[in-house]
Amino acid sequence: MLFQLNINLSEDDYLDFNKFHSFESMHGKKLINKTRIFFVLAMIILAALFLLVMGLTTFSITYAVLLLLFTLLYMVFFKKVLTRNIKAQIKRLKKTGKLPFDPVSTLEFYEDKMVEITASSRTEQGYTIFERVCVVKDRYILLYKSSVTAYILPVAQIKAQLNQENLVDFLSKKCTNVEYY
Repeated sequence: MLFQLNINLSEDDYLDFNKFHSFESMHGKKLINKTRIFFVLAMIILAALFLLVMGLTTFSITYAVLLLLFTLLYMVFFKKVLTRNIKAQIKRLKKTGKLPFDPVSTLEFYEDKMVEITASSRTEQGYTIFERVCVVKDRYILLYKSSVTAYILPVAQIKAQLNQENLVDFLSKKCTNVEYY
């Protein structure tokens, strides 16, 4: 075994991961921008259609202006609304006892595989499963298994247990796509 990490994750860690993925990562930013553009275009088309069907009456112009104002407010508060939705989803999952992460786990890094040990399971995976590794400043190292799921490694916990630079160097040799944020 080359490295062993004992990881303790909280809901805040999971929330931070989702916020990073949605607002800061290259993949999340693309999706957010596409969603925003589609929503704005749909609202403009809806307002234009309403004006065409109803004619240029006071009511139709007021309705179109209100629709465009709603679109503007949506664009301004988009991040807050999305963050609130993520928090609500975490709360709902916690209530049902189905959190999408294990609060306590041990990760063991070998030359050819990584082993995750939790209270309920033991999983061995080769490094080829990792789509990319994201080093997020002094907050997290994220080992993405797919475009939306990742192992979350808090940097504070890594530094308390081993040399972070050695781990990042090792992971960059095993995974060709390493991104720094």
